Amino acid sequence: MSDKLNLGVIIGSTREGRWAPAPAKWIAGVAERHGGFDVDLIDLLDADLPQHLSENDMWNTDAEQSAPVAALAERLHRADAFVVVSGEYNMSIPASLKHAVDYYMNEWAAKPVAMITYGGKITGGQNAAQHLRQIFPELRTMTIRNSIAFPRFYQHFDERGEFTKFDESEPAAKTLLDELHWWGRALTNARNATPMPSPF
Repeated sequence: MSDKLNLGVIIGSTREGRWAPAPAKWIAGVAERHGGFDVDLIDLLDADLPQHLSENDMWNTDAEQSAPVAALAERLHRADAFVVVSGEYNMSIPASLKHAVDYYMNEWAAKPVAMITYGGKITGGQNAAQHLRQIFPELRTMTIRNSIAFPRFYQHFDERGEFTKFDESEPAAKTLLDELHWWGRALTNARNATPMPSPF
């Protein structure tokens, strides 16, 4: 059995001028070098989920989902673990991220998720992380202890426009990924051994 897990790295912002792709691509690269993951970089802008949640697209119906919802469902289902990258907007997560979370239930269940946040304040998006820690348990998703935050990220670019904090954050990223891999393996083994009971 391969020790590699399928890791979904989710770009949580869809705003014009968003910074989220930069830390998402960084952590995806670190995860690929880690050796424990096959990485799928999931951009919610490309996912293009419908703004109107129709009855067919609701997770608790057996109807055929619309193409964008079904396509993202397949990628989330395939993942054994997640890293969610999110800015902090108005003390919380972007609407696009909450929208994507709310479309699905079983795809998130019994899997671990790590969070990388950023923001214009000294907290580095930790209000967004705390809201995700409240939301994900409702989906039966395990949020791991370690996270990474980039406070006042806009202050840390060199003269070439390169972000200067990624290299020094690599040890923290390795610790995060080690923990995520442990939980991902444990929960994958548990899901394979015994189907998770319905919460209803």
